[in-house]
Amino acid sequence: MPKNNMSLIERGPVPAIILVLICAICVALLALTADVTADARAYQAQWLADTNKRALFPLADDFPEETLEQAGEGIPGAETVDLAQLHPEVYMVAAVHTGGEVTGLIIGVASKGYGGKVPVMVGFDLSGSIVGIHVDASGETPGLGQKTADASFTDQYLGRLSDDSLSDIDAVTSATISSNAVTASVREASFAYDALMREGGK
Repeated sequence: MPKNNMSLIERGPVPAIILVLICAICVALLALTADVTADARAYQAQWLADTNKRALFPLADDFPEETLEQAGEGIPGAETVDLAQLHPEVYMVAAVHTGGEVTGLIIGVASKGYGGKVPVMVGFDLSGSIVGIHVDASGETPGLGQKTADASFTDQYLGRLSDDSLSDIDAVTSATISSNAVTASVREASFAYDALMREGGK
């Protein structure tokens, strides 16, 4: 049989139209899939965030988050502070509710580590004492910077007050940059706590 060497132009617009339709259908299906799974992905992200918060306050009922530009507005006795302006590395402030009362604060800060930003969540009770810390060191070097998420390192912060200088924190061996990032985040979280609670009359 003779080969059909006609170009797409010679065959007319039909093949091109078919290709365009196939591409449009593929794009529509991808968009539909993203839309259908958006709620599930948002729920999963929120569930993970709440799980990390609950590790800091196991007995808490919930953790309503404050708007950073008006942080403290929903916390009794706190000062309303624009943390987005004063402490731009703070990415989250959540009140800890237990039995219908505010029993603490969780402040999230991300300082620059070796492999990028290192998100750190610091839990404070209402006396300003650090009761828990969660470090997401997944972006740091395995076996080195990632050890800043281990209790052997993070336990050094427990029980310290928000006005502690943290000058005696021992860095993880061969992971000074990552260790300093965590300490910087805890210090920044402490500054934010003081701006909200101590300057607010606590």
